[in-house]
Amino acid sequence: MSDDIEGPAGTHRLQIRRTRRVFHAMAAVALLISAAAVGTEAMAASPADAGPPSTADQEKGMTVGQPFHDPANADTDGDADRNLTITLDAKQARFDVSGRKVYGESYDGSFVAPTIHAAPGSAVTVRLVNHLPVATNLHFHGLHVSPEGQSDDSFLCVSPGASTTYRLAIPANHPLGTYWYHSHAMGTTCPAPGSQGMSDMGFMPGDVENQIFAGLSGALVVGDDRTLLPKQLRHIAAHTVVLKDVQLDSAGHIPQNAAGASINSNNPTVRLVNGQLRPVLSMRPNETQLWRLVNAGADIFYQLQLDGHHFTVIGEDGTPVAHVTNADTLLLPPGKRYDVLVTANANPGQATLRTTAYGNGPQGDSYPDTALATVKVAGHPERRMPDVTGAMPTAPADLSAVPIAQRRTLDLSENGDGTVFYINGKQFSMDGSVFDTPAKLGTVEEWTIVNHSGEDHPFHLHTNAFQVASVNGAAQPYTHRQDIIPVPHAVDGVPGQVVIRVNFADYPGKWMFHCHIAAHEDNGMMSYINVVR
Repeated sequence: MSDDIEGPAGTHRLQIRRTRRVFHAMAAVALLISAAAVGTEAMAASPADAGPPSTADQEKGMTVGQPFHDPANADTDGDADRNLTITLDAKQARFDVSGRKVYGESYDGSFVAPTIHAAPGSAVTVRLVNHLPVATNLHFHGLHVSPEGQSDDSFLCVSPGASTTYRLAIPANHPLGTYWYHSHAMGTTCPAPGSQGMSDMGFMPGDVENQIFAGLSGALVVGDDRTLLPKQLRHIAAHTVVLKDVQLDSAGHIPQNAAGASINSNNPTVRLVNGQLRPVLSMRPNETQLWRLVNAGADIFYQLQLDGHHFTVIGEDGTPVAHVTNADTLLLPPGKRYDVLVTANANPGQATLRTTAYGNGPQGDSYPDTALATVKVAGHPERRMPDVTGAMPTAPADLSAVPIAQRRTLDLSENGDGTVFYINGKQFSMDGSVFDTPAKLGTVEEWTIVNHSGEDHPFHLHTNAFQVASVNGAAQPYTHRQDIIPVPHAVDGVPGQVVIRVNFADYPGKWMFHCHIAAHEDNGMMSYINVVR
């Protein structure tokens, strides 16, 4: 247990013996507990035999076409050049979603959590207070900080009524870019003090999907990557664009996994931008802006397109790229981020930012083409800025030619109805890695990730970004590092495959990895690697 424990039940680091693969019985218990997180009225309002409301029905009461606004800042002073201290109150809440009152969970009374701005070399202190009826915690996704102690430790468990304080030491050379934070609750309860944990309860599903889906996620920005751009572009407008979907029952409750009800990522859903329904973002002709794109949702993919325009990618998953590219579409699985430059057309008019029709495999979901926002181009034209090409300053070095200390294989699989998920044939166990041997600091390893299932699995590694070497056997030239990669699904019995290179540059401890479809990590597709000096 931590000496930073606060509150009656306290904060724990979960200590659990290797679990049995018992899913359905414990799932019922865990989901009943979790149902309280958005109020018991939700269960009454949505009987199990009622079909899900259509997207149009869920949008009733929402206002379309309001002026685009960025999420609120967690630091009201807006000064990222100093140390930061904030408090996040995780609680049940009734908040406004584009004019409609919605029941869910929140850190600050809104569906989209406030954006945390941090400076390289600074200290960020986050006090998390748990007002929920279930356990919770925080993960600072993509940050290159310690996975131990009161830092980015996903094994911390904050009991209902308790609080804990995270202390993040942001390295002075931390990459400038876009990250995010969210609940990473790996169970609905914490072990009682002095107990042996939850080992006698069998496999217990996590609560990540419920809590992110209900509203517990937001953006995190380190520094300002405009400072890496050519001088003429260093003062362009920058926007944080948080993509989250919401599903609502007829009474305005966000559904939760509970007895008689469940989250279904393939159901009709409302796609929101910063909690707004199809807002209008204004640009001047020829104007260039920086957009910080974040998929902060629990389960679903976005395939972004801005009609008649392209995205100039200068950063991916918080890391400046080694080769700037232009893209007509960008695929954002859950947790993905891109920093992009967007230049408006020379003539006045408007364009639609949309997520195009997309399916992530025959065993997965299919999403319709959906408008997200309108970009209105009007006013006096600006002088067109020069194109950005080549490598961004501070882009990490290529790992293609470095010695490989160890090679490992990860097999991703699931049962036929998509309720139980495995890595190397095992469901997640908090006290046992799927790897028998640890990784050593100062080495580079090569991992082959094999997907045997019929849907893509976005693979995510905590603590450090990795380099993709090949996808389905096709070598990938080095252009960037990333912390999420969709592993293609099996086709005609042939598994999909991605090979990555992982640099264990620093920070000993347990580096977690998992599928970032929250329902999949909650139900077993997660593990960690022990990193030792």
